[in-house]
Amino acid sequence: MEDSLVYLEMDKAAAYLRFQNIVESKEEDLEQVMTEILAEVLERDKDDILEELDEVYRVSTNYVRRHKCPKEVHVRFARRKVQDIIYKISREETIKYKDEEIFVLKQIPKRVREARRDYKSLAAQLNQKGIMFKWLVPEGMLITWGGEGKLK
Repeated sequence: MEDSLVYLEMDKAAAYLRFQNIVESKEEDLEQVMTEILAEVLERDKDDILEELDEVYRVSTNYVRRHKCPKEVHVRFARRKVQDIIYKISREETIKYKDEEIFVLKQIPKRVREARRDYKSLAAQLNQKGIMFKWLVPEGMLITWGGEGKLK
C-alpha cells in the first residue's frame, strides 16, 4: 500500500518542473513570462508553448525566505514529452532570463526525498568519482559500474 502511494505521488510530480531564480516583478503575468522563456529555449512559437502549460504558479519555500531569493515557479505541463525536452535542454545548456541563470529541477515528493536521505553520502561519493547511478522508486539506487577498482 505504501509503495503504491509513493508511485502515485511520483507519477503526479512527474508532470511538474520547478524553475528557480526567475526574477519577480510587480503585476507580472507569470504565464506570459514562462511562455517567453520556454519559447526561447524550445525555439517555438509562444502560442504553441502556451497550449503546453497547464498550471503556472510561484511557491515560497524556507530556502527562499532564508536566502532572500525569488520564489520558485512550478509549472505543470499538458504533455510529459515537452517537460522531458525542457529538462534535457536545461541540463545541456544554461537558460537565462533578465541576465539571471535559471535552474530547472524535477519535482520530487517529500516522502521520496526522505527515503533518499539515507543514501546521500553514497550519492555524493558516486558523483565525486564520476560513477553513473539512477534513483529507484520508492527507495534505493541502481549503480552502473563498468570500471575496475574499489569504492572507498
